[in-house]
Amino acid sequence: MTTALSLAIRLADDIETFPLENCGPSDDPDKQYAYCAAFRDMATRFVAAVKRIGDPDLSNLVSGLDTSPQWITEAHQLRAELYAVIDTLKEASQDPNYGANAANNAAFLHKDVLLHLKAVQGARLDPCKLVQMCEELNDNYARGNYISSALLLRAIINHVPSVFGERTFSAVVAKSGRSLKAVLSRLDDDARPMTDLHTHFLMRQSEHIPTKNQLEPFKPGFEMLIQEVIASLSDETSEGV
Repeated sequence: MTTALSLAIRLADDIETFPLENCGPSDDPDKQYAYCAAFRDMATRFVAAVKRIGDPDLSNLVSGLDTSPQWITEAHQLRAELYAVIDTLKEASQDPNYGANAANNAAFLHKDVLLHLKAVQGARLDPCKLVQMCEELNDNYARGNYISSALLLRAIINHVPSVFGERTFSAVVAKSGRSLKAVLSRLDDDARPMTDLHTHFLMRQSEHIPTKNQLEPFKPGFEMLIQEVIASLSDETSEGV
């Protein structure tokens, strides 16, 4: 069991046993404040621990919660919402491999591919910024921060064409072989417009937030793109030996 999962379960137990029912809207304001403050601290730590587990589905459940209740009635509402998260968490945690599997499955870029990218040495182009962006993409995706994930996906697509001797990603796609072109075209034709929507649109009267479902279909193509980057940089390294 991972540290974040253990902490989340412990805090879940604290939330369930916290005597919030002993305080209501008719109680003394100082008492209400004390109960709200204590419950707020627990709830904030619990939500942070849940996000660190790396399960996007759980992250989705907590992402919209307001963990700063100002009134005792808001604290009671928050507890009711947290109970749904706690039930899901405790059910999932019955699998002894849940914590490790959740972290692996939550990565937008598979950890082994990222390790191979980090291992590239001596190439003509420095991959350190790409590595950092991929790490931040994985972290944001696992925490359910899908706006940040979309922006990073867009940034990485724009960052890598020079590895292939091109200035634009469309040019990279155009010169790719037939099979690879079919995969990378999805990033160019679908992922770029989707991320552009969340990057460039001005604030509107009614907005929508990107979801896991909008990003997940691009994981295979993105992984193959990074593998092609690794192969190209590694070829340069071998030629320089």
